Formats: sequence, structure tokens, C-alpha cells
Amino acid sequence: MKNISKYLSAALLLLGTACSQTQEGSYYSPNRDDAKEIHFIQSSIEKEFAQDTQTGVIEVEIARTGSKGSYEITLANKGDNSNLFKVPETVTIPDGSHSVTVPVEVDMASGTAGSTFKTTLYIAAREADLGDGSAQISQFVDKVSLSASFELEWEPFYRTNAAGEQVQQLATFHYSLYYTGRDSGLEVEKAVGTNIYRIKDWASGVTFRFILHDDNTCTVPAQSIGYYNSNYNEYVYVSDMAVYTGSDAAYASYPCTFDGKDTFSFYLIYYVSAGYFAMGEEQLVFDSDPDTTPVVDIAFDGIQNTETGFRAPQLTFTPNDYTKYYKAAVVAGDLTTDALLQEQVRQQLIEDKLEAVTPVITYYEANQSIWNVPKGNYTAVALAYDSIENPCGLYTKRFTCDPDGEYAPRVLEFDFFAPNPATGYSPYNTIAWTMKTSGVASARYLCMNAAFADYYAENLGMSLEELTAAQGNLLNEETIAILNSEEGLGTVFNSLDQGTTYVIGVMLYNAFGDSTFVSKSASTEGYFSTDFDRTKNMEDFLGAFLASATVTSGSNSTESDFRMDITRLNDRDVLITGMSDMRDYAPQIRGYYDSDLHMIIVEPQSAGMYGTSYTVLGFSDGLSIYWGGNSMAIGYIGEKLYWAASPYATDNVNSYMFLLFSSPDASSSTYLRDYVGSRSYGAISMTPLQLAPQSAAAAGTASMKRTVEIDGARFDTFLADFASKPSFAATTRTTAATKAAASAEPRGKQLRKDLTLHTR
Repeated sequence: MKNISKYLSAALLLLGTACSQTQEGSYYSPNRDDAKEIHFIQSSIEKEFAQDTQTGVIEVEIARTGSKGSYEITLANKGDNSNLFKVPETVTIPDGSHSVTVPVEVDMASGTAGSTFKTTLYIAAREADLGDGSAQISQFVDKVSLSASFELEWEPFYRTNAAGEQVQQLATFHYSLYYTGRDSGLEVEKAVGTNIYRIKDWASGVTFRFILHDDNTCTVPAQSIGYYNSNYNEYVYVSDMAVYTGSDAAYASYPCTFDGKDTFSFYLIYYVSAGYFAMGEEQLVFDSDPDTTPVVDIAFDGIQNTETGFRAPQLTFTPNDYTKYYKAAVVAGDLTTDALLQEQVRQQLIEDKLEAVTPVITYYEANQSIWNVPKGNYTAVALAYDSIENPCGLYTKRFTCDPDGEYAPRVLEFDFFAPNPATGYSPYNTIAWTMKTSGVASARYLCMNAAFADYYAENLGMSLEELTAAQGNLLNEETIAILNSEEGLGTVFNSLDQGTTYVIGVMLYNAFGDSTFVSKSASTEGYFSTDFDRTKNMEDFLGAFLASATVTSGSNSTESDFRMDITRLNDRDVLITGMSDMRDYAPQIRGYYDSDLHMIIVEPQSAGMYGTSYTVLGFSDGLSIYWGGNSMAIGYIGEKLYWAASPYATDNVNSYMFLLFSSPDASSSTYLRDYVGSRSYGAISMTPLQLAPQSAAAAGTASMKRTVEIDGARFDTFLADFASKPSFAATTRTTAATKAAASAEPRGKQLRKDLTLHTR
């Protein structure tokens, strides 16, 4: 059965995608004063036409609140297929009528089965006097999206089974986003004359449609999942990311593919008009005949004690039902990556000529036993035979016989912490890493914002261990030698964000490839609004200041100094200038003095133009960006002013940036996924200019980062400053590691209860 989330909040995740960035021009846009004066009745219209239709007609209704006098409206037609839609330049609402129906002709002769034509109609101009009278309009928008397609004729999709018979294709859908679990036995249908497929009884009892292209890529059009979300009074929709963002470029980061055999991997997003609930990969698997290939699974169960007290490796061989018998042995070295050597061993087993570390034993069933081999690096091998005793595949498993722990990579000391200021490193932007090991031949480490690690674990099912193994930074031989030395390794990560939790994962390998993974988290110290001096008056905040900030542009961060001024506008409001260190952008931002909290509050607001784009002051907590619902505060701690999340903020925002939009209406569809200068400003402090040091701008210290992209999401990893060679006292503090118990995928789908709606 199903389970879905009903706990919804607002947060826009930082994604590597963008909604339409096209500047749509100065078409009519309703505002608070005249929002219901002139409008399309619907925001979108989709219509299907019979396969033999040459010219289709879509009726679009335009309404006004008044009814007296004739009323002329100018329309504009823009879209990918606008040339196929015949739209009148002007239409007139006649005297005495509240609306007019506009017939829009579509040239369907230009398409074939499966084709979809789209355009958007805009109200480009209107008369000012709407006349008297009124009409109750329940819905109004300033544009309408039109979609025309052919009616599809569906028929069962068949496959040929092993007996040569035609049987209907069934499928299993694996849910992990809006639902969890799986649905099996779903019937597959195909539209006649097209490459469009659908599965029946999907999600909440609807069909799921997708298009399979010749290159084995797929498109998932927007469609309802059949679930009505009463919190938002609309049905939840699903589509692929390219359809959702309006950009085919999204397929590069969020692909939808077919493996050419039986598995479809769709990167999907579940959403309503207010935002999205979840995004990630889900799979559809076409049923097929059972695979009768003989297979032998080999497991290394570790070093076990025998009855005589001897310690030796235990191996388990498990054949499948199509294996009549198999030959097993242990050979020296690692065969798992050498295909040529594997084939030689296979042939020697067939000919009974293999000279192995152990005797070659033939088994007719599963076997678990102790194998007496000296300490070292080995590969267990098994050659499977089918029902008529033909030799088939060779299966391998590498293992290390290490009864005394001689070869295992071991962690002797490991710590990750904000350093004491007495060491010369600031605990506000630095975290120290100390480690001492033995038996390590190679290692990888990954230091990142803990929020990103949590995101990957919760949304993509990737643990920090998996991230470290796949994306970790490789230590060189010199650093490995230091790790294994008596002194051990001591280094720092610098230019980090204040008041932020970071996590480090370290993957250690011995010479045979055996691994040990360890991780720890630590937080930089930070300045918070709760620490602000509550005795300061408005006059204390006025004047010129030397501002210091960590300025981040892409994956590069530097410490920068620049002048910032605060002037009074009235008894409550102030004007802040100099919040950008760019010469070609000088925003003027308003704030207000909170007399109860004795601090300046700065909220998101329009910040003028940058080139042809509109700018809005926005905030970030390192994972999400906000241009509404959050604010920052400026307050005194000692003789300095600091920026921090205000007491009114819903999230712990710690930096600001000037977001770029394609229109003055800031929304997820107009956000250009960039900032002015691609810069954000964090760890902001301000010193009254008369107290500031004479050297106005200290040389920036660049932080060392490496940007990583996984499944379309980009995040920074931090590189250790090995050149600094700091000296930290060895510490043996440890914390108990916790691991979420992995549970088997449930049968049947379940509606998730833990989803969050992500908006701006």
C-alpha cells in the first residue's frame, strides 16, 4: 500500500537547473489594483485532436469585470510552435458582455502521431476604461499556455517469451520519492504508430506516460499522479527535470535513459504550483523471462576460530537453482580485475590442471567452510556448470587472510575540531584535522558542509562513505607517510563559514585494497543575534564602517575588505550602501532599527538593475537560497558590528547575495540561477571607520575548494592546507558512530509521510 508526506514547509534547494530564463518582454501583468480587470479564464489549455485533423481549433476565453461598452484587447503569440497557431492580433469584448471567446486555429497537418505543439498567448495591451457592472471571476492570469496534440490510440504492448509466444509486457515500478516501495504486474501499453508508452494503475491509480527515443533516452511529460493534495488544493504532478525547467539542457545533469534491455531510469520531480516535494531517480523495469545462467555467489565471512584454536578465513559459496555443480578453489593474488588471468584459471579448472593454494573441490550445493591458507592476499574462485554439465562463468571474490590484523589499515588517532585561538587559527573559520594511522597504503578524504552530506543521504541514498570513495581527494605518498608516522598528520581547513557544521570522511586502504572508513563532524564558532549588545541605540549604527567578509565566487573564496555606510532615513528606517565590493554595482538597501532588540533588521528587497536583469537581495544558509521569509540582523558584539540571522528568520541564514531575475516579479520561474558577479558575502563584520586599522584592505586569503557534481547537484568540498603544517596536541576524543538500519524494499508502494515542499 501507499504512504505520502503531509508535513509541508518552504525551502528552495540550490539546484544546478533553472526555470525558463527567457525575457518575455513587457506584456500586461496584473497587480494588486487591477488584477481582475482583464484576464484569461484559464492558465493553460490542452486539447487533443483526431489523427486525421488538418486544422484544429482551441477556444480561449478572455474576461473583464465590467460589462458596459465595447472593449479592445491586443494579443501576442510567443512559443516554440507559435507559427502553427493562428491568433487574431486584436479581439473585442462587445458591449453588455463580460467575456469573449477567441478561436485559435492550429495547423495539425504539420505533425504526426505523438506530436505536441505549444505556444503562449499574452495580453499585450488593453483599453483603460472597463465600463460599469461586475462579474465574479474565480481565476485570472495574464497569459495562457496552449498545447495541441493528436489523440492517441492505445494497444497492449507485447513481448516474445522464451517459448516464442506473444505475451503482454508487464512491469515493476520502483518508487523512492513521493511514494516508497514498488508496484509489480503493471500492464504496459503503446500508442499506435508512436514511441509513446504508458503503464496502467500507477501511483494513485492513473497511467504513467513516457516517450522512448531512438538513442535510448526518454522524456517524461508533465502528468498528474492522481493524488489530490488538500493542503494546496490541487493535484500533484510529475515530470522529468527538462520538462519541469523548460530546458533540454537539464537532461545532461538529470538524465532519463533506457539500458536497452529492460530497465528505465527516470530522474523525476514531484510538484504543485507552489513548489516541489521531491526529486531524484526512480526506475521502471520490464518483466522478462527468468535468467537461467548458472551463478555462484562467493562471500568472505572473515577470519574464524577453528575447534583446534587455529584462525583461518571462512568462505561461503552459494549456487543458484540453475547451477548443477561448481568447482571451487583459492588462488594467490588478486584476479578480480584481470580478465585474461581469469580466463586462464577458468580453462585450467575445466581441464583439471589448476595449481591453486588449496585443492580444487567440486560441490553440488551451498557450502560454508574454513579454508586453510597462509596469511596474504587471495582470490576465491568458482566455476559453475549448467544442467547438462557445460562449464559456464567463473566467479571470483578477493579477500585478505590476516588473522593477526597485520595488514588491516588502522586508525590510531583521529580528531576533527575547531582549534583554540592560541594556536594562531581562528575557530570562526577554521577546523583542524589530526590523524595517525598504521598499515595505510592509500587514502581519500572528503570535507563538506554537513547539510549537503545529509541531503545526499536523505534524498539520493548516498552515504558519506560512498561519497568519499567516489569523490574523495586522494592523498599523495608524502602525506601517507606522515599519516603512518609516529607524529601523525595535522592540518587545517580554512576560510569556512562561521557557525556551520562540517563533516569529514576518510577512506583508508591497505596494499591489498582492504578499506576502513571513519568520519567525524565539527562546527565553526559563529556570531549570533542572541549575542548582540541590547543597549545600543539607533545613533550607534550610523556612520561609515570598514566591512570584512568572506566573498565567494563559484568555488573560490577570499577574505575581502570594503567600505559600508549606514545613514538615517527617519526615526526607524536606515539606508545601507556599499554592500557590494563590485565597482559596477552599487545597491542601496533599506533596513530598519528594531528598538526592542537594539539591532538593524535587513529583509529581502528589490535591489535595482544589473545589466538587463532585475536584482533582489537574498539570503542563504549554505544549502538553500531565500528571497522571502528570512532576514538578517546587524548588531554589536564589543566594538564591532556583525551580520547574523535575525530573530525573525525561519532559517539560520549566514550570507547574502544579489539574485538575478528576468522580471521584476521574483519567482522560481523568473530566477536566473545566478547572482550579481556570482558573488555571495558571508562572515560579515563591520568596524567603525575611525577604529579601523590604517591598512584599509588586507590581502585576501583564498580558500582551497573543489566543486563536485553528483546527480546534477553541485557542492563545494574543502581541501586541507597541508602546506601550513600546524602543530596540534594529539587528541583521542572519539564519538560513537550511528548507522541507519537498512531495510528491505517493501512490497507494494507506500505514500511518504516525511516530504517537505520546497519553494522560494
